[in-house]
Amino acid sequence: MSEANAIETVFDDESMHVGQVYAKALLGAAQAEGKVDAIVDQLESLVKDVLAKQPALAAAFVNPKIAVESNVALLDRVFGNIMDPILLKALKVMARRRRLGMVASIQQSASRMRDEAQGRLQVFVTTAQQLDPAALNNLREKLKTMLNAEVALTNKVDPSVIGGLLVRIGDTVFDGSVDGQLNQMKKAALAKAEKAIREKLSSLSS
Repeated sequence: MSEANAIETVFDDESMHVGQVYAKALLGAAQAEGKVDAIVDQLESLVKDVLAKQPALAAAFVNPKIAVESNVALLDRVFGNIMDPILLKALKVMARRRRLGMVASIQQSASRMRDEAQGRLQVFVTTAQQLDPAALNNLREKLKTMLNAEVALTNKVDPSVIGGLLVRIGDTVFDGSVDGQLNQMKKAALAKAEKAIREKLSSLSS
C-alpha cells in the first residue's frame, strides 16, 4: 500500500476512536462560530480533492520522519490563505500530536456527525464506474423515499464490482443489482418496523 493511500485506509479501532474524538471537538468549535457546514465541507475537500490528488502532500501527512514544526509550517504555507482558521488550527493540533495521518477518519466522523445532527443518512454507493449526476440524483431520491429520510450520498468506484453495486448504510451492506438493492433494503426496513411494532404490543400487554 502506498503512502498516498495510507491516509484513506487506516480504519482500525484506534483510528475510528481518534476520528470521533477530534471530529467532535472540531464540530464544537465550528458550531460556536456558526460554521459547521463550511468547516465540514472544507475538510471533505481536503481529503477527497486535495490529498487524493496530491500524493506528495498526503505522504508528508503520514511520514514520521518529518518534524512536527515542519508539518505545521507546511499547513500554513499551503492552506494559510485559503482555509478557515478553525480548521487550520485543528489541523495544526493534529500535526503536533502526530494525528495528521488519521485526517480521513476524522473527516468521515465529522461528516457523519454533521449529517446525523441535520437528519441526513450517510449512504455509500460503490459501483464499477462513476455514476453520472442524473443517476446519482435518481438513486438518492429513491433512497430518500424508501428510508423516509434525507440522504447524503457518496459514490465510490471499484472496478471489481460487476453487474450491480454495493450500498452501505452504517454497518449494513447491501449488494446486487440496483433493483435488487432497493428491494432488499425495503424488506429490511419493513422487517425492522414490524419488529418494533411487535415489541411495542408485547410491552403493552405485559
